[in-house]
Amino acid sequence: MAKCWFCKKRKGKRYCAPIDNLLCPICCGENRLKKIDCIEDCRHLKGVAFQKQRDEEKEFSKLMASVPHGQYDDIFQDPGVASIAMDIETLICNIYMAGEIRITGKTVSESYKLIYKLYFDDKPPEEPQIDDLTQELVTLYANKIKMWELNMERNKIGQIFLRLMISVKKMSGSKFGEFGYLNYLKNNLGNTNLDKGQFITEDKFGKKLTQQL
Repeated sequence: MAKCWFCKKRKGKRYCAPIDNLLCPICCGENRLKKIDCIEDCRHLKGVAFQKQRDEEKEFSKLMASVPHGQYDDIFQDPGVASIAMDIETLICNIYMAGEIRITGKTVSESYKLIYKLYFDDKPPEEPQIDDLTQELVTLYANKIKMWELNMERNKIGQIFLRLMISVKKMSGSKFGEFGYLNYLKNNLGNTNLDKGQFITEDKFGKKLTQQL
């Protein structure tokens, strides 16, 4: 029997549709809704917990909606913002490619959210549960924040993490699956073969398509 996708140690006994792989019962219990974008009718998921998670996401969606991200007002059009976003996404891409820390789009979005809560929220969590991915982001933040703040207000830096969450949402689910955002980073960061304005998308079946902005 195949090993669990998350821990890579125990046997994978439960098929997980969002990540299209097998999980052991322990990893299923520890990661559901936190690192996996669970489907509502999953027989291993309690309806109350699912609804609570969705209510929390709705509240945070209001913050995300306040960040300019339209065709003409996207904060990514600011070179300073784009540079900081590149620092963050390069770290995420490297972690994904290395494969030592198992991550999904859900994992990354939750880590971006926690970083925002820790450093930009008026009421940061008192005892946050920081996983390996978030710890890597915490370290990056500590190493870069002084340089970031030289040319940018702290509030706008917080908006960058919200804007990155929007990117994850746009590039996840449906035809992209749980790894759409991560595959987007893999295929586009540092790709010198693309013309200006071009980018590559990759669906959950591995089919790639070059598109124009």
